[in-house]
Amino acid sequence: MEADLKIYDELDSTNITLEELAACGAPEGTCVIAFCQRKGQGRSGRDFYSPAGGNLYMSLLLRPQDEESCSLITVTAAVAVCAAIEEQFGISAGIKWVNDIYLGGRKVCGIVAQAHDYGGLNMHVVLGIGINIYDPDTIPEDIPCYGSLMGKSSKPEPDRRSDCIELAEKIISEFASYYEHPDWDAVSDYRRRCIVIGKRVEYLSGNGTVVGQVRGIDDDGGIIIETDGRLEKYRDGEIRIKLTDC
Repeated sequence: MEADLKIYDELDSTNITLEELAACGAPEGTCVIAFCQRKGQGRSGRDFYSPAGGNLYMSLLLRPQDEESCSLITVTAAVAVCAAIEEQFGISAGIKWVNDIYLGGRKVCGIVAQAHDYGGLNMHVVLGIGINIYDPDTIPEDIPCYGSLMGKSSKPEPDRRSDCIELAEKIISEFASYYEHPDWDAVSDYRRRCIVIGKRVEYLSGNGTVVGQVRGIDDDGGIIIETDGRLEKYRDGEIRIKLTDC
């Protein structure tokens, strides 16, 4: 994958900007980076807090050949983010199913993959990744699990931005190593890095809430939960777990 980085000081949303480029035929590997977002997008339409101060907000354009290739994009992205963080900062972060990266009980990264298909003519995926590298000046009280990789920093802003760009390049490289491989199997690495296996969780979906113990991650990235002695696999939805367990 040949990456084409488009870097901005501030945007409404890297996802929105990249979607506009994708609709105009931008090639796979186009990546929009911003150092601040006014209207950051999280999973399920939630807002994603995106202050300035040394954080990475990026969206990567993918043009998978089939729907099967789409199914593990989020799983692969989570593994790629953890590997890139480890390579650049020497920090071992963990994955909270399905798309959050945690460090010391606090969320340091969110991932969202949005698939688009205009009548089969321009199928693509916008992969959005937001990583808190350094603490901003203020953190809203209504985000109690907010965390960062490096905490407060005395680095000048140009150096912090350089860290962001370097991390983005590493993430794309790690992601491509799975995405472009003929076997494309990131699930084993995902299981190894997953911090919820063996933990008691609440699984939430449109059908209600299930409480049980996580027994594993399926080959398609689904979570396997044991409830009352029965094992069930869930593909969509999300889980809740006490922060002290992460």
